[in-house]
Parts: sequence; structure tokens; C-alpha cells
Amino acid sequence: MPDLLKELFEQHYPTVLKAALAAALLIVTFVSLRIYKRYIYRTGEKHRFAVQRTDAISKLGQALIGFVSIFIVSNVLGFGIQGIFLATSSLFALVGIAFFANWSILSNITASVLIYFTFPFRIGDRLIVENDPKYCGILMDVTLFYLKIQNDRGSDITIPANVAIQKIITVQSEKDWQRLKQQDETAEKAKFETADAV
Repeated sequence: MPDLLKELFEQHYPTVLKAALAAALLIVTFVSLRIYKRYIYRTGEKHRFAVQRTDAISKLGQALIGFVSIFIVSNVLGFGIQGIFLATSSLFALVGIAFFANWSILSNITASVLIYFTFPFRIGDRLIVENDPKYCGILMDVTLFYLKIQNDRGSDITIPANVAIQKIITVQSEKDWQRLKQQDETAEKAKFETADAV
């Protein structure tokens, strides 16, 4: 019996080795996903990010780790890189045609991920976006595609995420905002007084 097992093992050694390596890679992937998810949620809690934003970044990263893992495991099991590449490129071509994808979508997602990890501003910060026209207001949400800012009149402004890394954005302090508001009120009052005098 031991001789039979030894003979079977020797005959199927390459297959057993590939299966063991694939199993080890799947375990590493599972552990990596857990560590990544924990890191993202801790970062989100530490910097008080919106739960939806943290979820979106977490899912995006998990999908990327999953794709890389499938690619490596498939290669280890002998499916070949060319077959995987062909299937993946065909899938992306179909998705691109179906959703009329363009580079701006990819740049918005990339910008949103960069904003998440560099956290230059937080939900609740008062921002001035040096654009044409200039946008001012409180940052309400950051999604994978845009920033949502609420201006002083209560209107919601959505700005593409890639604009946030291309334009100058000032995080305005409460003191500075009160000073500018007071200047605007004084200018408005002077304007009305001038109009009344005429």
C-alpha cells in the first residue's frame, strides 16, 4: 500500500505541486483581503470619512486583489497568460462599449482613490475650488466619481473627482469665512446705500 501511494504521488507530483501552490495562493489572497479591508476601515474611522466612500474604496481594492489573484492562480494551474489576457481584454472591451467608457471615468476613479489615501480635506470642511466659476461651500460627500459641495444657499454642486486634484482647493477656516462674509455684507450694504442716495 505505501508503495502504491508513493508511485501515485510520483506520477502526479507536478499536479499535486500545482494544486498545493494554488491553495497557498488562495490562502494568501484571503489573508490579504482581510488585512486590506481592516486597513481601509481603520483609515476611514481615523479621518472621519463617510461610510459610503470607505465602502467604495474597499470594494475597488478587493476587486483588484481578486483579479490579480485569479490571474496568478490560473497561470500556476497552467491555463496560460495569453488565454487569460485574451479573455480579460475581451471582457473590458465589452464593458467599454456597453457603458461608453472613456478615459475621464478612469481618471475620476483614480483621482478619488488618491484623494482617499492623501486625505487633503474631510467631509464637513469648507472648501473654495479655484475654478471658472469659483465654487465655495461645505464638502458633503466624496464618491468614486465626484465631490459633492453644498454652497451657502443650500444648493448642491457636484465636481468631478479629477478636478479636485487639478485645481487649487483652499480649506477655509471658520474665522476666515466669517471675515469674508462680513466683507461681503459690508460691500452689499454700501451698494444699497449708494443706490438709495442716487
